[in-house]
Amino acid sequence: MPETRDVLVIGGGIAGMTAANRAAELGKRVVVLEKGTEEKYPSNTRFTYGTFHINFNGPLTDEQKLLDIIESATEGTARKDLARSLVKAAPRLMDWLSGEGIALIALGQYHTHVLSPVQRTGAGLYWDGYAGDVTLQKLEANLKKRGGVLLRGTKALALKLGNPVAVEAEQAQKKMTFKAGAVVIADGGFQANPDMVREFISPAPDRLCQRHGRTATGDGLRMVQAVGAAASKEMGNFYGHLHAREAMTNPKLWPRPQADDLAAAGIVIDASGKRIADESYGGIYLSNAIARLPDPLSTTVIFDQAIWDGPPGRGHAQPPNPLLPENGGTLHKADTLAELAPRIGLAPKQLEDIVAAYNNAIKTNTLDRLSPPRGATRAKVWPINTAPFYAIPLCTAITNTMGGIAIDGDCRVLDMAGMPIPGLYAAGSTIGGLDGGPHSGYVGGLIKTALGLHAAEVIAGFTA
Repeated sequence: MPETRDVLVIGGGIAGMTAANRAAELGKRVVVLEKGTEEKYPSNTRFTYGTFHINFNGPLTDEQKLLDIIESATEGTARKDLARSLVKAAPRLMDWLSGEGIALIALGQYHTHVLSPVQRTGAGLYWDGYAGDVTLQKLEANLKKRGGVLLRGTKALALKLGNPVAVEAEQAQKKMTFKAGAVVIADGGFQANPDMVREFISPAPDRLCQRHGRTATGDGLRMVQAVGAAASKEMGNFYGHLHAREAMTNPKLWPRPQADDLAAAGIVIDASGKRIADESYGGIYLSNAIARLPDPLSTTVIFDQAIWDGPPGRGHAQPPNPLLPENGGTLHKADTLAELAPRIGLAPKQLEDIVAAYNNAIKTNTLDRLSPPRGATRAKVWPINTAPFYAIPLCTAITNTMGGIAIDGDCRVLDMAGMPIPGLYAAGSTIGGLDGGPHSGYVGGLIKTALGLHAAEVIAGFTA
């Protein structure tokens, strides 16, 4: 494309397509580079269930409450200016999406804004014709009506700073150069790059379930770092969930059902029988803890009939009972702990002692003396004493990285000194600075689309 564009967006997921459409709506000439070649190119947007939330609170929640929630969830590690921009832009995003012809419905207290049509209940991945897929199709059609261009099969390779910014790209093995006054990076993180995952997240990326579109390979982060940009501090955290170990090879077992609630209510142990982390922090934290082990496929969750029947907080539409065993996940079941033990590689007395010590800590209110200590405020603690007893061999599944490109509250990419790099912006899951902290606090995935909206408005000089 010979002429210089006002805005060039790298990545055709929901954040990138929102930025592109909003910029075009504000009078900017826009081109989007998407490396996927298919008409329905794979992305996490298409795989998503479709909920917009901020740490499981609706986007219309009071701004200060949301800021406090982000501060608490990330234990003070989130950028305050970025958090403010997110919570201010979130309600505008909901209105804007509705104006784009995208249906949003409410599914209860914690799911007030969900893309429609909602994926049907069941195990496995169903995305064609649902939520994110419909949304991307609509945004693509809207962009075309506004004179914007989406180029599939076009991979961005490198940036050259200047006014305009030059973007080197490749399409069908042909090199080309695009120029734009502003470039928005929205290519989704680095979870599909094994080398980067090994560097920052896990010593064994091949032993993590790849719970994503497999397109986010860290290209945007690599390109901006090559021109002096900084990465966020929380590079070692990711958003993901726990699944039956067979999810590594059985697509019916991800992204649903999840084993998060079972793990939060039970005991998660490694191959030696040692608890690996405080289960009360939930599935995202446990997923990160498991990923850091020498062998991420070495853990098992232990629980009993009461937990299997329904621990408090079980809010997923696709619970593991009965979907996990029905779809090929291993569910060990025994009338006694002694009978269960050899099925997971432990001696009978060893497992009996593990569970007895755990139950005694609950009874005597000494959970803090366990190793590691177990919390009781974030998830109810259940004794494991109601036969039959169960065990599920686990795998941890990565959806998207939490760390990424460092940006400020106006979505401007920052250099190593914390100063904005002229012409470079970023939005969506490729950015860092919102999620993370010691316990991998999760702010929300789709809600970062609001930063795509905000980036476009900053570029266009629009003041809400």
